[in-house]
Amino acid sequence: MIHGVGTDLLDAGRMRRLFERYGSRLPERLLHQAEWPAYRAARDPAHFLARSFAVKEAAAKALGTGFRGIAHHDIGCTRDPLGKPELVFSAHGRSVLAGHGVSGGHVSLSDEGEFVLAFVVLERASM
Repeated sequence: MIHGVGTDLLDAGRMRRLFERYGSRLPERLLHQAEWPAYRAARDPAHFLARSFAVKEAAAKALGTGFRGIAHHDIGCTRDPLGKPELVFSAHGRSVLAGHGVSGGHVSLSDEGEFVLAFVVLERASM
């Protein structure tokens, strides 16, 4: 059963300006621990942050609470061996999701030039 759906469209130029302004403080505040290896390997760190931020925003929308009780670094996006994006959550994030009955989720990402689109579906266990 679907708990919620969220989407976020972001101009990566916005993230690029924030990255130029705040430097390493920005990824330290935003990234889930599982995202760090891919961030460090990224050819364009600001664009990586834009994709990550869009996923977090879409997930918070799908949860239905926004960022009340959950932080950006509690939500992450990694890739499976074939490149499929996957949602990951910190222990606190998993606890918040469980409190809302969420049992899993799916994410889709798309890039076109400087625009990044994230789409998240959160599921709850069938009753």
